[in-house]
Amino acid sequence: FLITIMVSHVFAGAGRTGAQILELGGGTRAEALGEAFSAVSGDVTSIFWNPGGLANVEEIQTTLAYTDYSDIFGEASEGLYYALFAGAIPFSEYGAFGATLQVQGQGVIDVTTDSPEVIRQENLGTNWVLALSYADSISKNLYAGMTGKVIHQVLGDYGGNAYAVDFGAQYNLNLLPIPITFGTAIQNMGTRIKFKDEEQSDPLPRKCKIGTSWSFIDTEYHKFRIVADLTAAIDKLKEDDEEGIKLYLEEHPDVTREELEADRGVGINAFRWRNMTKSVGAEYWFGSILALRVGYKEEPGIVLQDFADHLTYGLGLRIMNYQVDYAATPGGGPDNKSLHRLALLLRF
Repeated sequence: FLITIMVSHVFAGAGRTGAQILELGGGTRAEALGEAFSAVSGDVTSIFWNPGGLANVEEIQTTLAYTDYSDIFGEASEGLYYALFAGAIPFSEYGAFGATLQVQGQGVIDVTTDSPEVIRQENLGTNWVLALSYADSISKNLYAGMTGKVIHQVLGDYGGNAYAVDFGAQYNLNLLPIPITFGTAIQNMGTRIKFKDEEQSDPLPRKCKIGTSWSFIDTEYHKFRIVADLTAAIDKLKEDDEEGIKLYLEEHPDVTREELEADRGVGINAFRWRNMTKSVGAEYWFGSILALRVGYKEEPGIVLQDFADHLTYGLGLRIMNYQVDYAATPGGGPDNKSLHRLALLLRF
């Protein structure tokens, strides 16, 4: 049902959107799994990937995560960070409620005049996203949820706001020997983020996610699952850069407009295999104490030389109600260093 609605309002394409704070991740567990998380439930960080997964939260959960970019950008990353907070409360037959806050520090730049001498430093400001979520079971095996967001972005001396909604659902298929969960979510459906007027505005990074989770082992002391996601960028109905398209086609007479739009992932072409982000991950739990995670992520338009550049990994350590999660992901930067993420999760 969600996919049917989405296709009728399809807006496809990547690399043309604002509010990139929405692209910075949502929890180290998902990051370690290559961001294949739309079919995972019972975790407070489900809010960032599929709010339907919030319906299976069985206790109060809160998490705090922080990412420092100084390791990959050095001195140029002063004041550049990303932090998130998320909390979820279940209310038995009334479903579960959640709230999140994402904060992105954009760093500090040196201001000069006609000479290289620095006359002052200027803070580029802080972006933030505040969200409220609700999820509940529709039937025995079907769960659904939604999230409302307020997004604030700063660009120089100007600031803009946008408003968006996420929808998500999960279905548990328990008829087979291996329990399978299917998940789908539509993210960031909302207004453009505007700074001065409509000419200086950007669409949000709208996405459609389809995923699955396979629980191969689920015993008291050992748990093992495989997760996978396909993600389509759906921010454009059609290519509106007519002048750019005309110029490109004049310079490349062997390329048709249809081929160009297919290559750029415009419209329904966002759902072509080559235009979708592919993610897969594996997670093993020893009892409820130690988790080992590994993932693989491949994004369209991003060419990486080595197989290892697509890999993510991490671990989790749980003692009583406290859990620490760690993830290492490709961070880019001039030396292509790994980005290290830490999170603390509490259960009550």
